[in-house]
Amino acid sequence: MNAPDGSGAAPGRAREAERFLALSVALTGFDATELAATGMAETYRAIVLQRLGSPSYRKLVDALADVSADLQAVLDEDAGLRDLARPVCHLWYLGVWPGPPGQADRPAPGIAARAYAQGLVWRSFGGHAPGVGRPGHGSWAQPPAAVAGGRR
Repeated sequence: MNAPDGSGAAPGRAREAERFLALSVALTGFDATELAATGMAETYRAIVLQRLGSPSYRKLVDALADVSADLQAVLDEDAGLRDLARPVCHLWYLGVWPGPPGQADRPAPGIAARAYAQGLVWRSFGGHAPGVGRPGHGSWAQPPAAVAGGRR
């Protein structure tokens, strides 16, 4: 069954993706467009669902995806909810699921490099993950502005 928007996605799945994106917006502080641009939303939704389990995932999404109140107040009221939210933030910012050493805490090898490159930690300061972003054609033709007038 196709979605009304013609995307080909089932309506229920599209709604779940929207709710996860709304949850992620609330937790990360990035807007939906920025999060969608990472290309990681569906992958992260699957990881979160698998790691938290369906009941905990539903609890988190139901409590925070449509939150119109102060997010911090909601999390302060329910420490269990806060504990469910932390690893989701960790995943978005660093591209890995937090856990004790030895636990399978990284995404599957096929997505690990993408998760690293798309981590919100890099976007939070307008940078790119070391070793993955190209600076652009001719960007090194001139010294950086801070060095241009100084000594070399």
